[in-house]
Amino acid sequence: MTKAELEEAQKITWLEEHLPYELKMCRYSLLTMKEANPFYLDWNMALASFAVAAGNLSAFLTNSDGSGNVKASDYVDSFKSRKGHLSGVFARMEPLIFHLGKARPTDAGKFSRGDAEKIADWIEKEMAVFVSKLGSYEKYWNGPLAMPEVRPPLMMFLNGPAPQSSSAYSSSLSSGQSVTGARGPAQYNIKPTDDRSS
Repeated sequence: MTKAELEEAQKITWLEEHLPYELKMCRYSLLTMKEANPFYLDWNMALASFAVAAGNLSAFLTNSDGSGNVKASDYVDSFKSRKGHLSGVFARMEPLIFHLGKARPTDAGKFSRGDAEKIADWIEKEMAVFVSKLGSYEKYWNGPLAMPEVRPPLMMFLNGPAPQSSSAYSSSLSSGQSVTGARGPAQYNIKPTDDRSS
């Protein structure tokens, strides 16, 4: 396999697997942060997970990561999202990824769920624009994988983590079953077209 063929295969894998997974984690983390009366450690874990996924998606969409990382412009020439008025919100989020900084914010300056919602809205809009401009790469975009599954009951985790799959979520969408709680498909108003993970 030539270097160009390898790079092309990596780009396709990013659209089929890695990029949808980052979007799924961003969405699921925010949904967890929105749960009523979450245990504070669960909320903190969701916040850290959101910061990592949202930071990765932001770097991808704005082409701001190093030269060794995949960027939106690798798929769509001259594509570059702008953070605009959300620059300050992103600046409050970014220290969450590395907790040991000396300048820790007080409660008044901390990143909040409202901040996360603003960033998530920006990511959803920018990802929709990106996917709409993919052209010949659009067939590789695995949108169903970006949809968070319904969390199984806690007891199921006693024997280890549940297997990763988007088929359970997709089948509940296609069968017309309602999904309870804030994790339902209406949250994103996206209908899966196919399920490549089965």
